[in-house]
Amino acid sequence: MKILPSYLRRESAKTFAVIFSVLFLITVGTLFADTLRAIARGALPSSMLVTELGLRTASVLTILFPLSLFLGVLGHLSGMYRNQEAVMYHAFGLGVGSFLRFLMPMAISFAVFMLVLSLWLVPWASRQSDILAQAARKEVSVLGLKEGEFQSLGDDDAVIYVEKIDADNNRFQRIFLARQTPEAVDVLTASYGYQFEDEASHQRYLALFDGHRTQGRLGQLRYQRIHFERADVKLPRLRGRAFSVEEDGKTLRELLASESLKDRTELHWRLVPPISVLVLVALAVALARTSPREGKYGNLMIGLLVYVAYVNFLALGRALLEQGKLPQWLGLWWVHLAFLAFALWRIWKQDGELGPFRARKLGPC
Repeated sequence: MKILPSYLRRESAKTFAVIFSVLFLITVGTLFADTLRAIARGALPSSMLVTELGLRTASVLTILFPLSLFLGVLGHLSGMYRNQEAVMYHAFGLGVGSFLRFLMPMAISFAVFMLVLSLWLVPWASRQSDILAQAARKEVSVLGLKEGEFQSLGDDDAVIYVEKIDADNNRFQRIFLARQTPEAVDVLTASYGYQFEDEASHQRYLALFDGHRTQGRLGQLRYQRIHFERADVKLPRLRGRAFSVEEDGKTLRELLASESLKDRTELHWRLVPPISVLVLVALAVALARTSPREGKYGNLMIGLLVYVAYVNFLALGRALLEQGKLPQWLGLWWVHLAFLAFALWRIWKQDGELGPFRARKLGPC
């Protein structure tokens, strides 16, 4: 009885590949737009676009692989029920639990891959993203400014112009900065300046030297002009970060040796992708059974609702662990076991007297 298991795994893998390709393209497009925004904000140099996009894609795979496998198995088995193939196999004595047993080798292979990806590859990608971003920081001028261009400074009411930028020394030559409000206009010019960050507030400033400041009200001829040796201009905060290098960038050894609550929670969270592969495959088999008279996408919608509930409970468990409201030994296992128990109960209920993993011995086919 080798043809049916190979057929199930092969066709489920094909459906998985199609679904994964679509979701991957959509996700990469979103990451590409997000990375471009980071470059426009000045958080990344343009030379890091492809590298940063590739590194950030690794973390997305921990979400897309389990979801795509779940939808692939669910979609293929549902098609078998609609086409009466599964009914024929049941008539031969194969229960729903047999489908799960046939798909387990593929699920275990995916789980091992996800284990390597989640515990080692994704943290490595996060660390590399941080290293490259730190090394390329000299290439990033203040808020992505370019030489010889008028540019908006955080909002439409502020404009800045820099004639020359010395990125190695973080120095700007001949600066023009104008801010306009409904009541007044404020213009600053300086011979040179540089950017610095306040250590206490982490607020960035632009220090201007040897310049003039002109202030006045619109529509009036009375303007005030003063000379200054130095003037510090607060810069708008960059919204968001281009990368994350905190708990998710730590190595497995560091997490195991740490007593921090966040590090312990991060360790539990990294085990979610490989375990979720096994749980989701069991859920897909349990939810796939359908009648030809039922809606074509009825069980698919039910499956998506179950998946959303599963992910939300995992997120809730993570939040409770970070707050110390759940013991660390319990972790997120209660979520996995609850949904796995539901899947096995549903399979057992469908199989009836055959039991969840028992099938009649058939001849070669």
